[in-house]
Amino acid sequence: MTIRQIIPTYSAKLKSSSPVLDIEILLAKTLNKNKEYLYTYPDKKLTAKKSATFKKLFNRRNNGEPVAYILGYQEFFNLNFKVDPRVLIPRPETEILVEEVIKYYKSKIQDLKSKICIADIGAGSGAIIIALAKNIKKAEFWGAEISKKALQIAKQNAKLHQVKIKFLKGNLLDPLQSVICDPQSDSIITANLPYLTSQELKNPNLKYEPQIALKGGADGLKLFQTFFNQIQKFKLQPQSIFLEIGHKQAAAIKKLARHALPNYKFKVVKDLCGFDRLVIISK
Repeated sequence: MTIRQIIPTYSAKLKSSSPVLDIEILLAKTLNKNKEYLYTYPDKKLTAKKSATFKKLFNRRNNGEPVAYILGYQEFFNLNFKVDPRVLIPRPETEILVEEVIKYYKSKIQDLKSKICIADIGAGSGAIIIALAKNIKKAEFWGAEISKKALQIAKQNAKLHQVKIKFLKGNLLDPLQSVICDPQSDSIITANLPYLTSQELKNPNLKYEPQIALKGGADGLKLFQTFFNQIQKFKLQPQSIFLEIGHKQAAAIKKLARHALPNYKFKVVKDLCGFDRLVIISK
């Protein structure tokens, strides 16, 4: 079959919300070309070997495996990150968190101490903290992650993007107490904690991704409760906290934040669809 024939034939068979785009991506990977090549040479025929490779990729996608895992990478904040089933695939909506931290940093730089610590909790693939390290120069960067397998990927991505980040293994804020408590520095905490409810986890599109990075308990708030309990237990006073949240969780998280940090300001940022997506807690 030619490229011109493959795209409509296989996109019609594919169980996906974006079948044509997915087929284009799989074809481009099969041929080791970019998408533009497909439409520049639509009459090119695939060799038997390439055709077999394409069909294997198609079957993986048709079984629900995410495109990012098939490709082995995901773009986030204009950077490519290595991903596989050890880590959650970075989502476009999480870029809002990175944008808001950069905006906050630039607006507050004159008021912050000379030593600034930016710590990402539940670092996963390292996408958030690496994107920040590429865009903020005057800071120390830390990442905490409970999964040893995820830390392996995060370290590889940091090396790939040539940024200096200290990754530590541990539960949420546990491994970063001394860093955030350092009186000589101002700390900014970021986190995209697991926040899906037990009901939301039943989505079949999530079956390939690590459950530890998604499971937020019955109401999706289990990890946030632990996070704010640690804030109180360790008597932490960060300069600011940026948390990605589920779109129905702002009120509950505000209550947790008010209890742990009663004198802090609380702001909700919406995503492009108008849903609550981020909370900013700051002095």
